[in-house]
Amino acid sequence: MTFLAPAAAALAITIPAIIALYFLRIRRPTRTVSALHLWPDEIRDRQANVPWQRLRFSWLLLLQLLVAAFLVAAAIQPALPARASLASHTIVLLDASASMQAKDVQPSRIDEAKRQVGTLIDQLGPQDRMTVIALESTPRIVASVAGDHDAMHRALNGVAATNGQANLSAALLLAAGMVRAGEDARAYLFSDGIVQPLQASLTSGLPFPIEYDRIGVSGENVGLTSLVVRTSAQSRAAYLRVHNFGQQARSITVEWRSDAGLIDVRPVTLAGGQAQDLVLPVPDNATIVTARLGAKDNFALDDSVTAIARTPRAFHVLLVTTGNVFLEQALRLRTDFQVDVVAPTAYRGPAAYAMTVFDRFLPPALPDAPYIVVDPPAGSPLAGGPAVGIGRVRASDAGDPLLTNVSLQDVHVARSEDLTTSTFGRALITSVQTPLVLVRDEPFRQALFGFDLHESDFPLRLGFPVLIQNLSEWMLPPSVPSSSFHPDERVTIVPETGATSVAVVRPDGSRRPITAGSIATFADTDLVGIYTVEQTVAGKVDRSWFAVNLFSDPTSQLAPVDHLTLPPAKTVAAAETSHQGFLAIWPLIAVLGLGLVLAEWLAFHRGL
Repeated sequence: MTFLAPAAAALAITIPAIIALYFLRIRRPTRTVSALHLWPDEIRDRQANVPWQRLRFSWLLLLQLLVAAFLVAAAIQPALPARASLASHTIVLLDASASMQAKDVQPSRIDEAKRQVGTLIDQLGPQDRMTVIALESTPRIVASVAGDHDAMHRALNGVAATNGQANLSAALLLAAGMVRAGEDARAYLFSDGIVQPLQASLTSGLPFPIEYDRIGVSGENVGLTSLVVRTSAQSRAAYLRVHNFGQQARSITVEWRSDAGLIDVRPVTLAGGQAQDLVLPVPDNATIVTARLGAKDNFALDDSVTAIARTPRAFHVLLVTTGNVFLEQALRLRTDFQVDVVAPTAYRGPAAYAMTVFDRFLPPALPDAPYIVVDPPAGSPLAGGPAVGIGRVRASDAGDPLLTNVSLQDVHVARSEDLTTSTFGRALITSVQTPLVLVRDEPFRQALFGFDLHESDFPLRLGFPVLIQNLSEWMLPPSVPSSSFHPDERVTIVPETGATSVAVVRPDGSRRPITAGSIATFADTDLVGIYTVEQTVAGKVDRSWFAVNLFSDPTSQLAPVDHLTLPPAKTVAAAETSHQGFLAIWPLIAVLGLGLVLAEWLAFHRGL
């Protein structure tokens, strides 16, 4: 037998203390008598209560000593040796993503996963190490301890499900870094299998075998998966998508509210797997609109969504050109852009414009603000070398966010300035002969096109206005983004000109200050709801908002994955080794001790 908390044996001092109290306890009642020789029983009672005399048998004393002994025995946590099928280093990947909030198992998936991990902790031997990694958007090590069951249980109790996705690839790479060469290690993944796709780099294998333990039993869920507010010259309307991800038909109600109060209640009936789009009115004075399901289900995170209905702050943009309808139309696609167009001869230097676009023209002094330069004239500071013929056009990095939804297939450029030696920035679009489009972050976000748009069929492709939209949103993100952000997604904040302080107030009321005067990235978006951006300009507080919603069909689908494809171990795993573990018996002893407490209480009240 092994004692997991031997220091608790000091509590055994209570046993002699109880006996001493019985020696010293005075139980003589007060009576008035004429002569003591007539009351021999009272004399014997007085003699028996003289301290340190012979102790008389008492059922209460016996029960109290047994209670104390049992509780002390439970406190030192005795455990019997047991054979545990664990490696010397056990790695636990505990899924703490949004879907683990589901309540198809009680009290929730994350609590069931923690219960199973707790059982694994109790099997650890005195020399066995366990590392627990929380599977979140950015995985983190919860604890890595050898032999200390209490420390592992405390760390495990502190894990809670987040609102983000499970980044399994990052968690596996983190786990692999925790394993020493040649170490006997095994990993256990406690998850519902709703994780981000694995990276291709993990196909080569891991330094340990991994076992998937499925959590969850049902995919029944109705969720709100999209909410967009559209503004036209005549009216404003919101488009809401309601999806029944389960197999059973559901009848629900959708409550539609603005910051001024309830607007409408819509009944909706959906068959299994069916989705429905609702068009909802948006009042003219509404700033924030909210849709909420009237009935709760197993997953509450997608039962309420919000959107910003306020007209976004307008940006003044200047286009300097002799006439480029492609650029002008692409810029005007931004509803929050007010575009002024001037000829190069009319340009009078930098003005109060948020962004400037120079087409085949470059002034002597460039503005200290975001700008786009297209085909700079020869001899200007940004001009490249002599023009060269261009072959195939391709992306420098196909995964670059600036090229999202930008197709370069069948795009042709007749010729371009040679930007091979340009130090402007990194290449975004390139060719075999020379980079074609360069971008840079400092001192401001700026872009340089090395070719004349009229000498390319790119402006005739759908990818061109999308590219200009991506570039403009990268340089000047909307003050109030029209699309919702996902939990843990980074949000770019563009402070107002002259702002002396900028802060973001999160949905829970906490306040996060950010640096004023420059474009900032805000990353504390783990909560769903409305975030308020407060800026102090000329002594007045200006407020704008952005929304964070789940909006993830794979997460809302909830159905746990039966079989999850995981990377293999790099080496052939040896037969599962058995290490010395423990079978804790102290909970049984504690229950028996509490039973004796009840027996002592009954004996006392019966006068034993």
